[in-house]
Amino acid sequence: MKRVFLLFIFSVCGSAIVVALFVARSPALSFGDVGHLFAGVFFTESTTPEALQTKYARALYGGDKLRVLIVPGHDDEAWGTEFNGVREADMTVLLGEELTKLLSSDIAFEPLLLRSTTGYASGFSEYVGQEGEAIRAFLQEKKQTMRDLIRAGSVHMVDGVIHNSAPSATAQKLYAVNRFANEYGIDIVLHIHFNDYPGRSHTRAGRYNGFSIYVPDSQFSNARASRGIAEALFTQFSTFYAESNLPLEDSGIVPDQELIAIGSYNTLDPAGVLIEYGYIYEQRFLNASVRTAMLKELAFQTYQGLNRFFGKYGEVFQKYPTSLLPHEWSKPLASGMKGHPSILSLQAALLFEELYPPAGESKRDCPLSGSFGPCTALAVKNFQQKYGLPASGTVGELTLAKLNEIYGR
Repeated sequence: MKRVFLLFIFSVCGSAIVVALFVARSPALSFGDVGHLFAGVFFTESTTPEALQTKYARALYGGDKLRVLIVPGHDDEAWGTEFNGVREADMTVLLGEELTKLLSSDIAFEPLLLRSTTGYASGFSEYVGQEGEAIRAFLQEKKQTMRDLIRAGSVHMVDGVIHNSAPSATAQKLYAVNRFANEYGIDIVLHIHFNDYPGRSHTRAGRYNGFSIYVPDSQFSNARASRGIAEALFTQFSTFYAESNLPLEDSGIVPDQELIAIGSYNTLDPAGVLIEYGYIYEQRFLNASVRTAMLKELAFQTYQGLNRFFGKYGEVFQKYPTSLLPHEWSKPLASGMKGHPSILSLQAALLFEELYPPAGESKRDCPLSGSFGPCTALAVKNFQQKYGLPASGTVGELTLAKLNEIYGR
């Protein structure tokens, strides 16, 4: 057994967090060893929902914490998609920092943030460079194993969503993440992304919207645990948002064989999911102040989704299952107003009143957007009627008072 000490240092909102990993590292298998283990590689589970839940229960009473590796998608060299000057890489890292803060405050979790606003965690770039040959050998072993299994008819290729190919340097980093997660006791890997699709004009909003959660193909060794986490996240997200309407993504949870992040070639042992929180051009991401509130909210919903998987949903918030409430409204709101966090909180309050979206409309027709359109006006009118207020469809003094009475701080 070879012992390895690896120190990661990263900063979240100015506060340094140091994670020291002291682990036992087993010698790498040779190609010959892998040849004898073909059947076991894919058909023996590398992790299970039951094992994760048992570890969580023990963590609540002082046992080892669940290690959650948070991977904000892309970076300054390859920043993913963008719209109106807003880059995916910048959005993912802010959401990742918010999620890290939430998990850090929970005694059951030990989050590791791979990239913050200050860059990659200290040690990761060195790991990619120093372990480059070993990472490539690791990948070649996995590829060869899968090719042999496919030829033997033991594993079947499945068509899915077409993805853009990752540049070679990006692919190397992603396989490095998988190898690191396998070797250093990571329990769950969460990849954070915002969506887009090929062929969209960069100056125009596209025709698709909604969230999706990618999981490993059912033949992969981490599939069942990953699926369990994804289902809990899906239940949580679908309370507030519509799932993607892109063909093949419209089931909400999307099994995939090709995405490196969730274990292409069966390269990831821990549970892994890749979350596309929405399309980058959606209304809720266009205004800076609304986008900031929405990224915080998406991190909170992710945290709640994880707790839902572990049977602790409802114990992570005091009154409302959203970071958008309570809220103190101070200024009138009316149709035509856009990009206002108070409208976002208004829509959340109306959702909990079961008035938003209005009857006959869907979350896709009437999303939480921070903009006061016809859906919001109709929901406000129904709120006013419910509480005996003048049904004007605008938020004036009396409606502000009622909102603050029920949902204020």
